[in-house]
Amino acid sequence: MRTPRAPVPPEHVAGVPISSGETGEAARSGGYRYSLVTGWRDRRSARPSAFAAGSAGRSLAAALLMLLLLPPACFAFAQASAPGPACGAAAARTRAEAAELVAGRIYGREVSSPEVRRDKQQVERYEPLLSALAARNRAAVGEAVTSLVFSHTHVVRLRVSQGGSLLADVGGPLILAPVGGSLHLHGRTVGHYLLSVQDDSGYVKLESRYVGYPLLMRQGSRRLPVEGTFSPAAASIPDRGPVSWHGASYEAVSFAAHAYPSGPLTLTMLVPAPGSSSSSCATIHLAELNRISQRIWNRFMQVGGPVSGFVSTTGSLVGALTFVRAASHQLAGSTRPGPPRLPAAGSVSYRGVIYRVFSFAASAGGTPVRVYGLVPA
Repeated sequence: MRTPRAPVPPEHVAGVPISSGETGEAARSGGYRYSLVTGWRDRRSARPSAFAAGSAGRSLAAALLMLLLLPPACFAFAQASAPGPACGAAAARTRAEAAELVAGRIYGREVSSPEVRRDKQQVERYEPLLSALAARNRAAVGEAVTSLVFSHTHVVRLRVSQGGSLLADVGGPLILAPVGGSLHLHGRTVGHYLLSVQDDSGYVKLESRYVGYPLLMRQGSRRLPVEGTFSPAAASIPDRGPVSWHGASYEAVSFAAHAYPSGPLTLTMLVPAPGSSSSSCATIHLAELNRISQRIWNRFMQVGGPVSGFVSTTGSLVGALTFVRAASHQLAGSTRPGPPRLPAAGSVSYRGVIYRVFSFAASAGGTPVRVYGLVPA
């Protein structure tokens, strides 16, 4: 996929999308009842990321009115979090796992996102392809598949089969993140398809821009020669744990992906240790998410992307409620109107949930702004 993408809905704030009808647990705070609406689930954790949609009393309208009438004191925040014990020997692993989470979510967006769903629908509704399959016209199937791949969509590889026979396979080599489905015409199944919206080098570019750590792709013990990845002997890099490369110390982390059309793919990153292990693990984790958020911001500003797009992209990759403000004016945010006040660091209680806050100063179109990220504590 290209970068930046079209904004995803602001309620989708972390990981891989699940059913839009799912709702999270109800939480209670300050005598009010809040429904936690779950939009995304992390690949590595069953714990949902959620934000609160207020509901109180007998109706939603009453809940919203009561929320608006709450005094600012109900949105309590602390300028500094309790430092906690030093992370010590776990510092490198903590930073690496934060980066791994984001890298995994980048891959997750290639498998399940609004753009992927739109590309699947385009294939499933493409009348020339459906008609060719119904007529068992192999040449027409090939023409239709070629047209879809080169129709300025995100599809980079598409194969279509019928009755167990492959009829057409169009697109580039070294592809990952396959997704597929059935093709129907007048209620009858006429074929099946498998598509991908990302090649290996495209993923590497996204990881390089947003996360920025050395990356290795392997199928089993074989390193894939993808531009932008590093090239040691693949066997010398463990899936996880400390490793030395070019005289520097790193923490290796890996996650499983899928090659196209099938087969396991392992993506491994080398993450440098944080500058200090005396900070708490929570502080190190938050600092890494802050660093990545700044890289995403810089990329959006470099290509002239919209601030709203940055908010939705950062929310889905970092797993944070994200707000961009010029002084007290909110330019964009995961929720509106958002918390009335936000600290530059520390913690904040917003709609019954405690969040840890990171922020950084930036500029949008020449206007000084501050970007805030709120991560569930």
